[in-house]
Amino acid sequence: MITARVALDAMGGDHAPVATVAGAIEALERDPAVSVALVGIPQALEEQLGSYPRDRIQIVAATEVVAGGDAATDAVRKEDSSIRRGAELVRDGHADGLVAAGNTGAAVAASTVFMKLIPGVRRPGIAVTLPSLRGPVVLCDAGANLHCKPLHLFHYGVLAAEYAQRMLGIAHPRVGLMNIGSEEGKGTSLLQETSELLSKVKHIDFVGNVEGNDVFTGHCHVIVAEGFTGNVILKTAEGLHEMVAHRLADLGKIIVASGGEASAAYQRFQQALDYSEHGGAPLLGINGLVLIAHGRSGPKAIRNAILQAARFHRSGALAAMTRDIAALHGEASA
Repeated sequence: MITARVALDAMGGDHAPVATVAGAIEALERDPAVSVALVGIPQALEEQLGSYPRDRIQIVAATEVVAGGDAATDAVRKEDSSIRRGAELVRDGHADGLVAAGNTGAAVAASTVFMKLIPGVRRPGIAVTLPSLRGPVVLCDAGANLHCKPLHLFHYGVLAAEYAQRMLGIAHPRVGLMNIGSEEGKGTSLLQETSELLSKVKHIDFVGNVEGNDVFTGHCHVIVAEGFTGNVILKTAEGLHEMVAHRLADLGKIIVASGGEASAAYQRFQQALDYSEHGGAPLLGINGLVLIAHGRSGPKAIRNAILQAARFHRSGALAAMTRDIAALHGEASA
């Protein structure tokens, strides 16, 4: 098995460093080919590690932390912050990928400045995986880029389709563009121009415009959206899950206690809606592997994000995305 070295911003997130260190240890126990670099304040990390063996886990010192309420630019301004040091580890080839569960804006800024973008890409996008009636759906962008241009959205479709193929095993991903109507010609000039760009790519199965109710029907495998719209969809989905989980809590206890197929079906339902099961959301377009986990991530979410980063590294998806973008720009200049 291909080894994977994952850098973890161990100071990021609401429950760091307790949850981040615990999650890293769980990941090491699940995948013997993974090693983890915990980036953060050494004393705090040493306390959490205790006597845990150090053969596949190391501490990389950082004296500063970018908190959740800090400006994204602090990831660059604070020269010894844990998120910046993590990005530098990937840039310098000391890690194959970065997992961060803290300030999302800081993670985007640090990754963009220190890892740079895939040649040809102008803005990175966050790709989240959501459940649908027909399987997983990749939504990109979920909040990295609020001021989009057609080229940005076009790249999100190309990159997310490659991610869906490599990471989710979808042979021929169908790509849709989030709009206020499914009819051709709907929406702003931004969306109309993006639709025209996507429709010209031969290897992309572009199905045209989709609406909000298509997110969970499985009408397509990839949904392209502006960061503002995508983030609203994501947060609405998270809120809906919390409400449903709360309402079903008592009924769920009865179902689980009954055992059998009903219990298994209920547990699958809960897992499909639980963000911690999916680990993190890849930041696509970066010339390096970056996974952004939820700020509320506990050990399970951190564990799954690290394991997901390892799978991403082994899949060759980043190299494939780089080739896709290069090929598109080659076609445009021909």
